[in-house]
Amino acid sequence: DTTENVIIVDNIPVTDSSKLQKLTNVLLKIFSKCGKVETHHIPLDENQKTKGYMFIVYKNAQEATNAISTCNGYKLDKNHCFAVNRLSDFEHCMSIPERWEEPKPEPYKPQVNLKSWLCDPDCFDQFAIVHGKNRTTAVHACGPNQSFSVQTREYWTESQVKFSPKGSYLATCHKQGIALWGGSDFSKVGRFNHPNVTYFQFSPCERYFVTYSKTSLSPEDPQNLIIWETRSCLNKRAFTLPVLNYWPYFKWSHDGQYFATITGDNLSIYSTPSMKLLDNRKIQVQNIRDFSWCPNENWIAYWQSENKNIPARVTIMSVPNCDTMSAKNLFNVSNIEIFWQNSGNYLAVKVDRTIKNKKESENVFEIFRLREKDIPVENFEIKSKVITLSWDPKGARFAVIQGDQGRTDVSFYKIGEKILPIGKTLANKKCNCIKWSPLGQYCVLAGLNNISFEGVLEFWDVGGDAPTLMNAGSHFPVTNITWDPTGRYVCSANTYGGHSVENGYKMWNFQGSKVFEASLDSFIQFQWRPRPPTLLRDKDFKDIKKNMKSYTRDFEIKDKLSQSKASKELIEKRRHVYDEFMAYRNKKEKELEVLRLQYRELRTEVVEEEYVEETIEFLMKEEVEPASKE
Repeated sequence: DTTENVIIVDNIPVTDSSKLQKLTNVLLKIFSKCGKVETHHIPLDENQKTKGYMFIVYKNAQEATNAISTCNGYKLDKNHCFAVNRLSDFEHCMSIPERWEEPKPEPYKPQVNLKSWLCDPDCFDQFAIVHGKNRTTAVHACGPNQSFSVQTREYWTESQVKFSPKGSYLATCHKQGIALWGGSDFSKVGRFNHPNVTYFQFSPCERYFVTYSKTSLSPEDPQNLIIWETRSCLNKRAFTLPVLNYWPYFKWSHDGQYFATITGDNLSIYSTPSMKLLDNRKIQVQNIRDFSWCPNENWIAYWQSENKNIPARVTIMSVPNCDTMSAKNLFNVSNIEIFWQNSGNYLAVKVDRTIKNKKESENVFEIFRLREKDIPVENFEIKSKVITLSWDPKGARFAVIQGDQGRTDVSFYKIGEKILPIGKTLANKKCNCIKWSPLGQYCVLAGLNNISFEGVLEFWDVGGDAPTLMNAGSHFPVTNITWDPTGRYVCSANTYGGHSVENGYKMWNFQGSKVFEASLDSFIQFQWRPRPPTLLRDKDFKDIKKNMKSYTRDFEIKDKLSQSKASKELIEKRRHVYDEFMAYRNKKEKELEVLRLQYRELRTEVVEEEYVEETIEFLMKEEVEPASKE
């Protein structure tokens, strides 16, 4: 009785009946991705040729809406671009009245401000925690000596939460799918209908959202990985995958323009928004094992394992032209790890080599200088076992942890004309992890998920000629360390998944002084809310640092107010009264300036103003002292 689930597809190829079945199969393959096709019809003319359009009937109106949004404007080839409309739209056009009536404007509905949290006058960073049997989820603002609750809800999620890469959305996981929340009150702004989601992720640009379930949607639709458009919540592309025990399956470029994965001996790179393979083909790479995108350029670094007489190989490739920028052959390789520097200036490749006739292995680092001519490669060897390497996010420094899990040494290096150590190696440290501040220079050494390290935390400054220990603390047993986006605070957490006792978190400032702590039963997750990239230029940063003293007084006043025992409501009331007074004062100063100008215009001659100087004395305090006894 309704035609809301019927669509008309214009601009399909015109062909004869001999190719009709092949054309039908191609079209149904495209439109069946948007929903279940109940029936279809392609009209033919008197010569048994297609008329250039077709009818498709979906199971419901929502699937027809998905088809219109997804396939309208779809390019089948260079000569055919689909125009998809609902059949009811044609019926509406046929029933237009002859007399025109001016349409009534719809009332304006303001959109949710997804950046409202950045307008906080105190510039507090936010974080989310999940704890308790009821999966209580809370978003807090981190102050200088305590946190303030922004939003708290029970059963907000059934497993975990995740902020988007720029902090615009908060994603919660449910049995029916994923929900997106945003705005000052965290209202629902989107929903992805994908039951039993196991893994999910945002693209770096936040335009796309990926969900994966170990079970398919239905026997008729075996696709279990879906790429959605975040704003419209529309299915843009779906894949049928086996059960995954790792994540992410797709790795995204820094700008969200491309995403890639390894399929056998092929590197599959897809482009957005078409969601098609780059150049409609997979890139054949024999024995490819892993790859990684550059953090700020569309470059890919991948490595291939040895195969008989063919050595292992590391290659850096640019996208989308797929040209090889640099490559190096490596021998006697057992494993390779890739570490990009945040600015893309350097690439460190950790090579594990097996020594013949020995059970031990050696570690060699190959450092690619991406911004220099011909991309020179420099290597250096570390004899002991390397646990990890970590780059300074803002500089040409990196740190290496070496040794065994019970006894580790930490070395810092700086890249100039040569790779040189920064100071002496820090020996016998209880750590297996290095966490750098997002602003660089400062880092935390910690031993995660290891009782023998006793939860020791060390805060180091690596900005000088030698590393300087600023402070040391402990959090036993610590499971993860995370910095806030501004580098002001760092959080150490002990979650329920790692240890079932003493669950909670501790907040530290960047110098290693403990700010506050919280104990939480069944503490599951801690995550900082990311910030979007700053709009300030390097020149702006230099000007701010140059004039920092002029801001110091205001900062000190705010810090004293926040550290006082007065409640937050009282502080807000005082600030409101102060703002009202300053607004009134500025208004009166402007009125006075106008009156002064008017006064000067009315005066016909210049008269020197006379000033009378008066000295006033008054008694402050009177004290009488007894005469001294001699």
